[in-house]
Parts: sequence; C-alpha cells; structure tokens
Amino acid sequence: MGDVKKTLKDIGSFMKLPGANLFITKTADLFNWANKSSLWPLSFGLACCAIEMMATFSSRYDLDRLGMITRASPRQADLMIVAGTVTVKMGERIKTLYDQMTGPKWVIAAGSCAISGDHYRHVYSVVPGVDWIIPVDVYVPGCPPTPEAFIDGIMELQNIISNGKSNPTFNSVDSERPNIDEIKVKKKEILFNENFIDGLSLINKCKEIKSEGYDYINFITATDFEDSLVLTYLFTKNNNNEKVEINVKLDSSKKIDSITQIYPGAEWQEREVFDMFGIEFKNHPKLERILMPDDWVGYPLLKDYKMEQAKLPYRPSREDYESWKTKL
Repeated sequence: MGDVKKTLKDIGSFMKLPGANLFITKTADLFNWANKSSLWPLSFGLACCAIEMMATFSSRYDLDRLGMITRASPRQADLMIVAGTVTVKMGERIKTLYDQMTGPKWVIAAGSCAISGDHYRHVYSVVPGVDWIIPVDVYVPGCPPTPEAFIDGIMELQNIISNGKSNPTFNSVDSERPNIDEIKVKKKEILFNENFIDGLSLINKCKEIKSEGYDYINFITATDFEDSLVLTYLFTKNNNNEKVEINVKLDSSKKIDSITQIYPGAEWQEREVFDMFGIEFKNHPKLERILMPDDWVGYPLLKDYKMEQAKLPYRPSREDYESWKTKL
C-alpha cells in the first residue's frame, strides 16, 4: 500500500528558480494523483452491506482525510460502491446510475452478494455479481465487510489509479436463452378444511367482517396445493387484537374479486399475490407487478416454477455463470 501514500514530490520534482519554484512531472502522473486523491463516491446502497458502508463514512473512520466526499447525484460522482444484493429489477437502475456518472469512473463491489450473489446466486431474481451489469475495479469480500475492509478496498483502488493500471472485470451473455421453463413437482394436498368460503361470496363476507370490528387486514397470501390455489386472508380487531382468518379455493381461472374498496390496504398485497402467483383480482385499481420487472415471465411462487432461470442480460444461465471460472 506504499504507493497510495505518494505525495506530489513522489511524482515529480521541484526546480528552485529565483523568485519562484517550477514543478516538473508527466501530465498522466499528475492527473492520476489528482484522481486518486479526490474520489467522490455516490451515496448509494442496496442491502445490509450498505450499513457497514455508512459506518465507514461516519466520523469514526474519517474518510475525508482520503479526499473522499459522498455525492447525492451521479453527475457529480466518479466512484460507485455497490454494497448489497443486486436484483434483476435493480440492475437497470444500477446501469443507469453508472452511465450518468462522470468519467473517469470506478466501481467497488463490496460484500459477497455484490461480488457473486452469495447464498442467492441461483435464485430467479438475483444477479450473480454486479460485474454482469457494470465493470468492477476492486472486490471487497465479506458478509458484510468491516469498515477496515472497505478502507482497504478504497486504498487499493487509489493504488490502481495512482499507477494508471485499470483492468476492470466485466461479464456478458452472448446468446439468447429461454427465460422460463416449467418443471414437474409433487404438490401437497390441502390439509385443512376450516373457514373455506365460496369465492362469489368474498365481498359480502369481507363487509360482514369489517362491520364486526375487524378493521385491519394483516395479510393476503396464497398457497399452491395439489388440485388448486388457496387464498388466505387474515383480519384483526385493533381494540383487542382478536383475529379471524378466511380461505378461498380458486378454480382454474385463477380469478377473484378485489377487496380494495372495503380494505384499501389490500391494494399492494393483492398486487404481490398477483405478481408471485398470477392470481387476477377483478376491479383492482392498478393490478401490475410490484416486485418483479414488468416484462418478467412466469410467477415465482408457483410450485412448477423453475427457480434457477436465466433473465438476460443481467441474470445469465448457470452455464454462463460458471464460465467466469475459466477467465481466472
């Protein structure tokens, strides 16, 4: 790390002249020294590793002494520290922010998830490493990395910039592959028969429940059983925390009335169920995907959904992902 501590005298020499001094150096060395001494990182985080990044930028570690000032706008930043799990939906936003940053610009992948996807690398919604989206200059391992590890990665980047030797890692997918594929799985049979109501009577039942004082909806979820999908609703009385649950067995059309006119809080919960199970809620004010990208194919919480799917360009196939090992 000795090169990181270079002063102006280390990259050139002063000539003493009568009345003034003259500094002589190469332009490239001077610009590299200026760049590494004034990194402006984007204040941007994705998940749990971002908490450690925030701690690193706090007063205890005083990164101002390294010339680092966080910027809220990508147009004023030249360093992106990707800290946290990168999802397919977030990939496009990361690429947009990177494209808006000023050049020259650099990227640090901080934490196991940003580097490789870690525990989630084979999950349908996770990008197995941010270098499938943007080029990465320095990797800081850890789950999460400590502030000291963050600083070590920043100093390594300063070393790379100071020496003018940048060779970032970037992976890409060359060919198209199918995004979705159904698999055969053994589903469980329905193990309970209590509190089932007919789907046509759902609205009236919800009105009855609300009139009885159950004015809060805890959740709406679904379960994929052997012969059908079952919707489960849970309601609570706020005054005494008493709860009531109802279940609806859906037919093959997978359609049910929306209860948003009775319980406005059901709006986003119905969107989640639609997004994950493909259940259509009739008369919903905005029945669109809420978790997955709009163009996502398939419904991830159905039992026949294949979890490890390619989603180009940011989520490669298993074969593409494994190919990075041959580049080491």
